[in-house]
Amino acid sequence: MVSLRPPVRRGMKELDKGAFNQSFPVVGLCVPTKSIGQIQKELSKDILRMPKLRNVVDSNSNSMTHKIVLLNPEINNNLEGASDRLQQLAQENKWETVEHTIDLGYEHWGADEILKAVLPDPSQAPTSYEQIGHIAHMNLRDEYLEYKSLIGQIILDKSTTVKTVVNKLDTIDNTFRNFKMEVLAGDDNFVATVRENDCIFRFDYSKVYWNSRLHSEHERLIKMFGSGSSICDVMAGVGPFAIPAAKQGALVWANDLNPASFNALCDNVRLNKVQARVRTFNKDGRDFIRKAFTEYYKIAKNGTLSIPAHQKKTNANRAVSAKEQVIPITSRSFDHVVMNLPAIAIEFLDAFRGLFRHITGENDKDTPPNLPLIHVHCFTKSEEPEKDILIRACKALGFPEEKRAELDANVYFVRKVAPKKDMYCLSLRLPESVAYAITPNMEDNGAKRKPDEEFAEPRDDHKLHKADC
Repeated sequence: MVSLRPPVRRGMKELDKGAFNQSFPVVGLCVPTKSIGQIQKELSKDILRMPKLRNVVDSNSNSMTHKIVLLNPEINNNLEGASDRLQQLAQENKWETVEHTIDLGYEHWGADEILKAVLPDPSQAPTSYEQIGHIAHMNLRDEYLEYKSLIGQIILDKSTTVKTVVNKLDTIDNTFRNFKMEVLAGDDNFVATVRENDCIFRFDYSKVYWNSRLHSEHERLIKMFGSGSSICDVMAGVGPFAIPAAKQGALVWANDLNPASFNALCDNVRLNKVQARVRTFNKDGRDFIRKAFTEYYKIAKNGTLSIPAHQKKTNANRAVSAKEQVIPITSRSFDHVVMNLPAIAIEFLDAFRGLFRHITGENDKDTPPNLPLIHVHCFTKSEEPEKDILIRACKALGFPEEKRAELDANVYFVRKVAPKKDMYCLSLRLPESVAYAITPNMEDNGAKRKPDEEFAEPRDDHKLHKADC
């Protein structure tokens, strides 16, 4: 049995494609040309398959009527290792086996095979990477840094969609959620275009945060945001939650402190044509929470809000009513809050202490605004992750730790980030006792504080619509 693997070239640091040329003997089956289709259909598991290698070749003796079908390397001249069906057909039709030599080179091997052939420890070879548009993002360990140019070139060569290979140089900055990177191979172009959840996102990957491994988490939360709901996205990034939610009929106020993320967010709002459903802001998270809830309540108190509905094809003879042209937003406060900054987002829960007392004072007891469902992403290294996350949330909220079982909360595992570090999402209904708490900067009688300064006008002046009453 022949093992088809590239020749080992340990210690190579500059790519030499010719070093991977090698010839291998394999077994072929000489069959009539008219039987090729049947063999490829019925015996696909027996046929040799390698990238850029023909598995049907000419026969030296009778190439006009017969061809040689190359078989998997574990099959020998006696057809041992072949399927029962192949052995049956060969015996019935008197097909003969022949020896054949194949010449393989760099172009025939996959990236993982080449990397395992050149790096010191093949079991630990860095064969995986995250792909963001045309960019392959690697996170090389120190022992592989001397091979980084070689690794980058191999990844670039072996992917038809990768045009740039980068390596992460440091940890993610908690303020703007970006990190320094170096180009290992390919174009020095960091502007990526990604498609996710029926939306298009374009951004400079060197200046913003994007993690393709979170696509399932993006989709999970977006499914909770139904048409007609209102969303407050505090750390929106370039819009992976905000824009799909708006596209399916939600009203979204989206914020990010990073100017580059904010600019990409605004561009992506226009790119996906949801300008009338999304307002964008460039503020500190706590400041945004307080002022967004204050302004939203003020607007909603004066009447039902609405956003434009996507125009659907209707009968040409039937007029479209005003109600069909809008989606009503009936909640008097945001239905959902998204806080996707796992390193520190849970600390921002302190912004909700006394927030509703500040907004409503004592004048809205009969029809109080709805309390939002807050989705907070966080990391934990604890062996009791749910307990750890709830205790930290209680501390930020000012909620009694010993009463954490009374919280309307769910702790959901998102992904493993490192061997002893996991990412979770805490979905928590804001407790009424927290929302209406008296905080130190409020008067003891619960009187409403002096209103905060108004929001500065958001970019592109995205406006809320009032429904016809």
